[in-house]
Amino acid sequence: MISSGISGPVGQQTSSRSENAASGPAGAIWHAITGVFRYVCGTTTDDVELPVNKGNSIAPLKDLNDREIKDTSLSPLLLPNADGHARSFNEVVRRIKQDKQSQIITKVNTTTTRQLEQIIHCCCNPEQITTEYCSFLQSDDFAYAALRAFREKKISRNEFATLVTLHGIYQEGTQDNSSFKIRHHRLFDNRGKANKDAWDFLASSLQSSNTPDSFPAFDVRGIIHRMTLLLKDKPPVEAGFWIYDWPDLPKEYEGQRTIRRVLADDVGIKFLFGGQGSMMCAPITLRQAFLESFCREEAHEINPVIGISSVEDIRTGSLKRHRDMAIPFPGHPLPKTADHLPAPTIAGFQFHDWYHALRASMLKNSDIDIIIPIGDAINTLKKDVHKEYLDLQKTWQERKENFEKYLSGLSPEKQQQAKENSLEHTNILKMEKKLSTLKHSRIALGQLAFYLHDLETFEPVSNISPYHRDEDLFKFHLSNILFQMNRHSQKPWRKTLSNTDAAIAGHKIIPMIAGNLTFPKLHYKFFCTIIDWQVDNLFPEGLTDKQKQEIKDRSKVFIKPLKTIKKSGW
Repeated sequence: MISSGISGPVGQQTSSRSENAASGPAGAIWHAITGVFRYVCGTTTDDVELPVNKGNSIAPLKDLNDREIKDTSLSPLLLPNADGHARSFNEVVRRIKQDKQSQIITKVNTTTTRQLEQIIHCCCNPEQITTEYCSFLQSDDFAYAALRAFREKKISRNEFATLVTLHGIYQEGTQDNSSFKIRHHRLFDNRGKANKDAWDFLASSLQSSNTPDSFPAFDVRGIIHRMTLLLKDKPPVEAGFWIYDWPDLPKEYEGQRTIRRVLADDVGIKFLFGGQGSMMCAPITLRQAFLESFCREEAHEINPVIGISSVEDIRTGSLKRHRDMAIPFPGHPLPKTADHLPAPTIAGFQFHDWYHALRASMLKNSDIDIIIPIGDAINTLKKDVHKEYLDLQKTWQERKENFEKYLSGLSPEKQQQAKENSLEHTNILKMEKKLSTLKHSRIALGQLAFYLHDLETFEPVSNISPYHRDEDLFKFHLSNILFQMNRHSQKPWRKTLSNTDAAIAGHKIIPMIAGNLTFPKLHYKFFCTIIDWQVDNLFPEGLTDKQKQEIKDRSKVFIKPLKTIKKSGW
């Protein structure tokens, strides 16, 4: 990624994503403070109650079968939670509302044995899906038959997710274009020999993102070689991909900055999304093979799901090294927005989920185990504010009703006099103002906690020197927190912390990341100087002097505990 003023420039790719070049000088810390580059983040509602870590182990669980699935006795679609397959199936469909589950299971049960056989045949002969089985693909029966095949263990989770994604993209493509064509390309022939043309297309997709200005440099040949080994024995539908022409966006999206354009043009990520002028529909297993080849042991497991992931799902996935990827299904279209940006196509929205899987996988696991507790600490503050809000709201409501009852017995003229002269009316107005402040704090803290749980960090790989470990770790995590605190400060949907909230959060968080930091007072002065200079000289256009000063003040009050901190541990 781009260089960070706190954690230094990112080095070249080495044998593992954990091993990068040593950190450099201060550099462009303003990116970390303002978040002008990394503004793509996980989607959630603004005012949301984030879960508390109720005894979850920080140790990652790399198997989806280890995910805790809630009671399924009242869910008609879900399988009894008895074995690994049932848990895997339930994880895919458990987000579907129960009334929708009843409708789905009815349609699943009407699929025929012949349709199940066709689904299995499609997995073995994926190039025939859009030819011999084209009429089947056009029907929703295709998706319901695939779900039944998955439920009955006839196909895998990844095969199911790939099939329904293809089904959605095909229906979307043919909706306004009867001549829509999508073609499958195998990575291996029937004898297991690599298909050079297919691998060359895949390499071009990777190479398109191999630009040092927007992404860490990496070895395309090395990644392709590792992917070849990982995919050689996979089912044909997973060891290949489909390509199709770039779709024309609906007129209402013309000229807009869609999520696809932002990720591809601004962030510079085009992995497994397109190449040589065509779009790509990449199977789940192919995507996973890339993550494991690129990020090695830090790779998160892609978790295909139907429906919307909750904030608890996001936190649990980050904690256990999984990343949800939404897949389309009849009656459950993907959202048309992602991260407050238009996402008019299935491929565009999945590109957003794919980006987050990549970003999470580029973090070191040891860093994630620090980021999640930081998010938990922020969430605890949010819960405290929420409780204070509810208590004050109850008192305010009671006093307001009593005062209004008192006013109702007075003439209009005396009512106005009572409001002007009553201390009780003044206190009620003060409580209303305090309620507004608490609501803002609750939303701002909730958003900050979510972004941390979502692992949407500024710097994906920390550059840790063995000689300055505590200092480098502190700079890395501080950079990411300041980035989250100040991101989108000029956007109406983004609530930023007040100075009071930032001070409280700083007293809680700074000791968590300071470790055995040497000379913390000097670090405080250093970062204050850097914040001032970068905001004044390198700040993006569009913000007023007042907004810039607010960002300076918020950042400085957050790091103020460095002036008094003595010693703390990770």
